[in-house]
Amino acid sequence: MSLLSLNEKIKEIGISKTVIADKIGISTQSLHLKLTGKRDFKISEAKKLGEVLRLTNAEKTTIFFEE
Repeated sequence: MSLLSLNEKIKEIGISKTVIADKIGISTQSLHLKLTGKRDFKISEAKKLGEVLRLTNAEKTTIFFEE
């Protein structure tokens, strides 16, 4: 997972992590743990995150499937 790419995309869009957490149905603390690599995203969370951040298929592949 490319957490750097994910965090860069969040900054690029300018959406707060509180809003992201709310939209994908997790706490801000859980989101922080996931964005720092201490916890993994569930498939349902990754899907919702892709929608919230309007990720392209290429971005989803880079962020969630590349090491």
